[in-house]
Amino acid sequence: MPDDSKFCENCGAVVEVGQPAPAPRQAFAPPQQSYTPPQPAYNQPRPAYAPQQHYNQAAGYGSGQAHREPLGVGSYIGMFILSAIPVVGFICLLVWAFGGSVNLNKKNYARAILIMSLIAVALWVIIAIFGFTVGGSFLNDLFNGFY
Repeated sequence: MPDDSKFCENCGAVVEVGQPAPAPRQAFAPPQQSYTPPQPAYNQPRPAYAPQQHYNQAAGYGSGQAHREPLGVGSYIGMFILSAIPVVGFICLLVWAFGGSVNLNKKNYARAILIMSLIAVALWVIIAIFGFTVGGSFLNDLFNGFY
């Protein structure tokens, strides 16, 4: 810019005497960066797998260690004996299968017993219907033979 200029030639700002000229504007250019891909660490140990912790809102507890601990043999024997009692066992199985703060192993055991019981009842109903049908026709033929 000439020394006797009163206005900037680039931006048009008023230039006072003794004031240095403003720096010219530059077009925006992103900084140049070189990309180096991450190098695999061959000799470093892998981190141990840790499952994600979820919060079970309906049950009111997280998937903590206390609800996933394996049950002992005595616990299974006790559950087996309790589930063999006619009314009490059925109620215990329902509480264990659908209760909120029950150990996961106990919950799965109770659900399996309930499913197997439903299958057994369905099979007995089918066998009873078949038995009454065949037995009824046999008795009908037996009594018709005597008359």
